[in-house]
Amino acid sequence: MSRKGPHDYMKSPGICEMCGHHVGVRQKAHIMAEGKKTESNVLMLCPTCHIMFDTYLKPKVFKAMMEAGLQELPESWKKSIYEQAAEASAKALKRKRGTEPAAGPDWDKAPVR
Repeated sequence: MSRKGPHDYMKSPGICEMCGHHVGVRQKAHIMAEGKKTESNVLMLCPTCHIMFDTYLKPKVFKAMMEAGLQELPESWKKSIYEQAAEASAKALKRKRGTEPAAGPDWDKAPVR
């Protein structure tokens, strides 16, 4: 019989890796959107924890690490997924209307007027 490590229960089907509750549905939450889609870059979370991770924890941890002087942090942690989606929708609408150029190296750094 093999011995399980202290965190092996988190990998069990139906257990959220963040809150530890047994749930009927788990979702893959990518730790770094820029990273490889490997097991070490994915958390299996319940829908509630997935939303909390993407909308609250990532941006808050990003800010704390920046203030601590850490460099080269994942850009995907800078803003919540809702902020990213709203900005992408606004830019797509502007492009559709012809008021913003197509994506380029600095197109998202232009000042908003």
